[in-house]
Amino acid sequence: MPYVGIIAPESAEGFAMPLMDVSKITRKWLDVDYTPDNPHPARLLDIYLPETGDGPFPTLVCIHGGGFWGGEKRDFQTGSYMEAIPHGFAVASVEQRLCTARPDGSHDPEGRFPNPVFDYKAAIRFLRKNAAEYKLDPGKFALCGGSAGGYHVIMAAASAANDVLYDSSLGYADVSGEVQAVVSWFPVGNLVVQSEFSAQHPYFEAPDGTRMPMANAADVFLGVNARENPNLAYFGSPDSWITKDMPPTLIQSGAADAVVPVACPRGMAAKINEMCGPGRVEYDEFPDYGHGDPRFSSDDNIARMIDWLKKILM
Repeated sequence: MPYVGIIAPESAEGFAMPLMDVSKITRKWLDVDYTPDNPHPARLLDIYLPETGDGPFPTLVCIHGGGFWGGEKRDFQTGSYMEAIPHGFAVASVEQRLCTARPDGSHDPEGRFPNPVFDYKAAIRFLRKNAAEYKLDPGKFALCGGSAGGYHVIMAAASAANDVLYDSSLGYADVSGEVQAVVSWFPVGNLVVQSEFSAQHPYFEAPDGTRMPMANAADVFLGVNARENPNLAYFGSPDSWITKDMPPTLIQSGAADAVVPVACPRGMAAKINEMCGPGRVEYDEFPDYGHGDPRFSSDDNIARMIDWLKKILM
């Protein structure tokens, strides 16, 4: 049985996603403002603890996918990572500014790079600063996410010690944003590669065969055509920030992905190997998996992820 149930979306319009039913989790904090001195309605997080134990608990800090313009902290995407709670992990699910679509077809510029990166990294600092209050182990944080969330977790870990991608106005400027592990599923990576792929695949095909137009995620996130602005795209690409200090990382992708080209996760895994040497990254590529394939959340793959996290954090 899944640890949390899933509630069907009230509307089938656009990319409305099913939500997690977290009503039966007794130890939780919902809608916590992680930048209380600089509040913003998008900067909220939820924290969930195991039902027993005083902690401090190793913690999965999760961020949802959704093409940089959709998704939320309580949607079904976090459900896979919630499966770690019975194994002694806490889960913190984060929201940040998004390039939300507008009725006229434009996207909110506040969600463009680097603002969401600033937000997510501020959430990490908040959780570390307030770890004792929430029974978290501040020395055992793992970042987890898929798709656009997979981009963010690599980006946040890779740039943790770099002042360039850091907004001190969001609080806790003296607190480390470093993490101890990363799990990234089918992540957006090199933004030029992503932009080129999205331009060639402008539609998303749902399991029922419905085809929906898909905005070019890389271009929306940068606010310009990434192919025509490779210098900006370079700074917005996680590969560019990876150093020898990248924490242990598990990347999983599908070679049949029709949303994020498999070249993106392959490239990030190769860059980690190049910078850190063998063993720092484990890369699983499944030849017939598509984007968000349900098999990523199979019992076997969840067990593989949890076993890897236990090895690193427990």
